Amino acid sequence: MGNMNSYHGVLNMKKLNYKELLIPSSIFPRVNTTKNISPCESFIGQENAFKAINFGLSMNKKGYNIFIVGPSGTGRRSFVESFVKSFAKKKPKQNDIVYIVDLDNPYSAKSVSLPAGMGRKLKERLEKISEELFTKLQRTFESDEYDEKRKEIENEYKEKKNEILQELSKKALKLGYIVKLTPTGFVYVPAIDGKPMTPEQYENLSDEIKSTYDENAKKVEHLISGVVHQLRKLDLEYSEKFNDLDKYAILFSIDPLFEDLKNEFSFNEKLVLHFQKLKDHIIKNSSKMKNFDEAKAYLKHILTVNLIVDNSEVDGAPVVFESNPTYPNLFGKVEYISKMGVLYTDFTMIRGGAIHRANGGYLILNAEDIFKYPYVWDKLKKSLLTQKIVIENLDSAYGINPTISLKPEPIELNLKVIIIGTPELYYLLYEYDEDFQKLFKVKVEFDWEIDATLDNVKQYYSFISNVVESNDLRPLNSKALRKVIWYSMRLAESREKLSMKMGKIANLILESDYYSSERNSEVIDAIDVEKAIKEHENRVKLFREKYDEMLKKYEIMIETSGEYVGQVNGLTVIQLGDYAFGHPVKITAKTYAGNVGIIDIQRESDLSGNIHSKAVLTLIGYLGSKYAKEIPFSLGVSLSFEQVYGIIEGDSASLAETIAIISAISKIPIKQSIAVTGSINQHGHVQPIGGVNEKIEGFYRLCKYRGLDGSHGVIIPETNVKNLVLPKEILNDVKKGKFNIWAVKDVDEAVEILTGKPAGKLTAKGTYPRGSVNYYVELELKKIYEKLEGKKRKR
Repeated sequence: MGNMNSYHGVLNMKKLNYKELLIPSSIFPRVNTTKNISPCESFIGQENAFKAINFGLSMNKKGYNIFIVGPSGTGRRSFVESFVKSFAKKKPKQNDIVYIVDLDNPYSAKSVSLPAGMGRKLKERLEKISEELFTKLQRTFESDEYDEKRKEIENEYKEKKNEILQELSKKALKLGYIVKLTPTGFVYVPAIDGKPMTPEQYENLSDEIKSTYDENAKKVEHLISGVVHQLRKLDLEYSEKFNDLDKYAILFSIDPLFEDLKNEFSFNEKLVLHFQKLKDHIIKNSSKMKNFDEAKAYLKHILTVNLIVDNSEVDGAPVVFESNPTYPNLFGKVEYISKMGVLYTDFTMIRGGAIHRANGGYLILNAEDIFKYPYVWDKLKKSLLTQKIVIENLDSAYGINPTISLKPEPIELNLKVIIIGTPELYYLLYEYDEDFQKLFKVKVEFDWEIDATLDNVKQYYSFISNVVESNDLRPLNSKALRKVIWYSMRLAESREKLSMKMGKIANLILESDYYSSERNSEVIDAIDVEKAIKEHENRVKLFREKYDEMLKKYEIMIETSGEYVGQVNGLTVIQLGDYAFGHPVKITAKTYAGNVGIIDIQRESDLSGNIHSKAVLTLIGYLGSKYAKEIPFSLGVSLSFEQVYGIIEGDSASLAETIAIISAISKIPIKQSIAVTGSINQHGHVQPIGGVNEKIEGFYRLCKYRGLDGSHGVIIPETNVKNLVLPKEILNDVKKGKFNIWAVKDVDEAVEILTGKPAGKLTAKGTYPRGSVNYYVELELKKIYEKLEGKKRKR
């Protein structure tokens, strides 16, 4: 009896009591509501991330761009945007960027960098100047003074032209010819007595006189040729005089305006040179300026400023988050319009991208978004390596369309790129992209959990207060705050940790406020938080309900009472993306004589994942080392997950599988009121597993449906005790003794709980105590071995 009392005492020590499952009250600050809590001014629990990103932003050297690594939902983007904006405000304002017409090359456009706000000022100034220029030119060309000077030149031109023609007429008349200037050229006819000769008169002339006229005709042609040359020279001379008059008139009109512009923007040498070229270009194209309809549009065009980056209203350095980083959205583009079926473009149709707006500051991108679109990653790397921004359409940049297009002048790039991504993507790029290591030298790791200490809970409360204040919600009372902490621990799967999935915490608070409003309450209470958690679960638990229904109808055949040999209730978790739930699974083992060893039916039928296959091999190693030290394992064992038709993965069932095999060999039955989960190593030590809360809840639901009687419970690894964050319903039944949770360190402890018998420790003689489970396992193995050996000897 003494031994049995000691044995039951050991079992009781392995059973967890109600208090061991509670969250320690020492971590909770004393507060009434969030009204008494100051909202946090920065993000909590990311000290290492804070230091790393601060280093990356402060390091002004090439290649020190930043890659933010961490799981989604940890507030990576919110943290980065908030921190970078705060950092950027301390930096000087960055320049505006404009594109202006390139008067030397119609297939190009010149970029100009201007102090913040000056781009808009230049644009507005030149728009006004174009109107003033047109008005001044129109007044000049319509002025009386201009008309008088032009008429003077015209009269002078006419006089000189008449002198030349009169001189020609005199000389031709002496030679017997009259010369006239017609629209088609010079015409000359024989003359007599100063009058044109009729054909009849010419025919009546003697041959000698005709011969004289023919000789003189050649002389007249020579005279006409000379006059034509003189007239051409005269036209050229006076055309120059007209042009000089127009140029002088234009210069007189526009020079003061352009001198004012040069003085106003004298700080930019490139602009001053451009203004001089503009003035010279307008003067050179004087004929175009006299056509008022054409001049107005043309002046407006060449004086247009294409402002692609305006930092006038940006406080400090720019911070740009591009949520849709397509090639044109990120790097800009050249647009086209169709005119008479022909595509047309010019410098006014250049469009900047996010990289232009962020130049001189910070560009934030999601890694997954970058790789959704072709050529974006390649172009981003080229821009960072060359430190230049080149605006070119995708088809031109990569030779898809070789047609001639506008090529804007490249812009100097001074930019810090911050990419937010997953660890998997980071390591993939680090391993296979040689440029990645050169360009992204700063890695910032976001933790997904923090220690559940009093100080960290205080910070968590401050975060909750910030959510309340930012969204104008009802305050949370102390009970509600504790429930939020419970939920955070549940997300972290540990009572020693708080989850940093702050998005989910914020959503819970928002939804709790909604249910609080339905009660017309002035504060959010724990019942509102519990309802928010419950209602969220109700929206996603359809598959779980279907599983539970099949368990209740015994379509999935799980026993929760009685004892069976070679049969144990294992626990598994089904993950559906937005929801995970646990449910029990029957694991059976059957033995038979033979040397085939342990056969895993799942593996033999290709329904076993690699980790599960490893776990089976591990338990084979454990069983062999424990029971087959002196005699071989002369037994066939088949192992199966009953009614499971998908892939079995993971090692969390290896403890249950081991116990099923031990039961099958020893013929000692296993209690079906207890389910078991845990991984083992080759020494038989029980290792921690994931999803322990969901697994317990899955078995609890079935047992509660069939009726809890105090015998029901779950065996878990001792190392998973800290991971237990269970709902009040289960905790209350544990407190009442209706449901039990045992924590074990090794296989033998689990065996004792499930069989109600001592496992038996190896004695100094190398045997197990009579009546122990291990004793019966060895006994059965020896019997089978001797039978097989006896048959061999008989043969």
